[in-house]
Amino acid sequence: MARLEMSSVQSSFTISAENQYLEEQRIIIRVDSQQHENINTRSGTNLMQLFMTCMDELKHNNSNIAKMLLKKVTGNYKLVATDHNFIVDAIAVETINHLHKAVKSVVDAGFEKVCSELYVNMRKEWLESLLINKLLGLGKTGFQDYMIGRWIKVFKVALRILFPSERRLYDLVFSESTSISSDICFTKVCHGSTRELLNFADLFANRITSAWGLFKILDLFETIDDLIPEFESLFTVSLVNEAIKIKNKLGEISRDIFMEFENLIFLSPVGELDCWVDGGVHPMTCGAAGNILLAFWSRQNLEKVLREYSVVVADGAGKSLFHSRMELIMEQFERNLEAKSQIYEDLALRYFFMMNNINHIEYLLETFWDDRLCKNTRQYLELYCKNSWEKVIDLLKMDVDESVAPDSKADLTKDKLNLFNQKFKEMCRIQSKWRVFNKQLKKQIIIYVENMLMPAYENLIAKFENGFAKNADEYTMYGVSDIQDQLNNLFLSQDVEFVRGPVRNQLVSY
Repeated sequence: MARLEMSSVQSSFTISAENQYLEEQRIIIRVDSQQHENINTRSGTNLMQLFMTCMDELKHNNSNIAKMLLKKVTGNYKLVATDHNFIVDAIAVETINHLHKAVKSVVDAGFEKVCSELYVNMRKEWLESLLINKLLGLGKTGFQDYMIGRWIKVFKVALRILFPSERRLYDLVFSESTSISSDICFTKVCHGSTRELLNFADLFANRITSAWGLFKILDLFETIDDLIPEFESLFTVSLVNEAIKIKNKLGEISRDIFMEFENLIFLSPVGELDCWVDGGVHPMTCGAAGNILLAFWSRQNLEKVLREYSVVVADGAGKSLFHSRMELIMEQFERNLEAKSQIYEDLALRYFFMMNNINHIEYLLETFWDDRLCKNTRQYLELYCKNSWEKVIDLLKMDVDESVAPDSKADLTKDKLNLFNQKFKEMCRIQSKWRVFNKQLKKQIIIYVENMLMPAYENLIAKFENGFAKNADEYTMYGVSDIQDQLNNLFLSQDVEFVRGPVRNQLVSY
């Protein structure tokens, strides 16, 4: 998977940093201007210096906070619990109290707006650096698809730990000191870093059209959807709407890709490969099976996007749109397999191939499997036997007229047995080279054949021994145990127990 280029995001981040610097210079100018125009005393300057000293003291704690959050992002944390006091607990009480007093003094001296802007810009810069560079680890390489898991953790840490803690810190520092809306100021603190995180999800989704990418986009969709309540409790309406907009876009893209799912998983490069001569599982099946399994694992999110962003009217509240879609996909899968199987002139091998491939899907889906999705393996097993072993079994049937002389009947029985020996040996020779999906399917086939073959063979041998009591062994090539041994040696093992990734490694095993 080619890496997702993030040049536009990095460019916007650079521009943001430049604007930040210019804004800080303007603030300094305004501070100097206000010092001369409003109070023109050394006390105003001293108050601002005290405020900046307290901000520097606060800044010294940033490194330890970053290390603690990095552990949460890189560790084996599956769920991130909300913690509104994470930052406050990591900072000495004296540091917060000193800053609170400094802010009150500066605001009382008439520097309310400047104080608020300085605080917002400094914390905003730190949050962007922390989330994008340290926690997400964007660096110089840009955002890559393997970073999706990291992005999910960072976003959860941001919304459930970092931002609520930052809000708690802001409220403690500015409580009873400013008339400026705390909601607006806090949103300014978090807006840049939040927008960058949302941009990554947006740009990744815009570049993905593959079946594999569908499940990554669904992960992004689920993450933002789960965090919407946190957005609503933390931010103003504008930032909440931005998150909802990105979530909706992810949902629509997921819907569109899933509606083309069968084309993406079946009409792939491996789907153009010919079937194996041994009737083994086709590479198309290996690739499609993994994607189908992932679709079932993601069925709740897929059902959600199909309903919330539906392009068609749902057939009743109780009808699963996901399962309806999967039925169509499995029908298409079976049609593709049947088209592939036409390459086999041997009808038995054709149905053996179908049985192999369908069983592979059944095996992987396990508890998800529903007989409505495609034909059962049993049906292909019956067709396979009908076009191979039933022809051998027919040779064991003795439909001889009772008026035929005993010697002639014995000769006919001997001819039947000789012909059976030849056909059975040839059948075993051919099918010992066929490749079965797994040991369970091999056992299922052999038991089915045994139940068909053994009673007829035992009956013929009994009749033959009655007719040639003295030298029956000369014509009996296989005893009952020999027949069972030959059947047990049918088929090569494909050893494909579970295939979910690329099939390239599977090709060399044949």
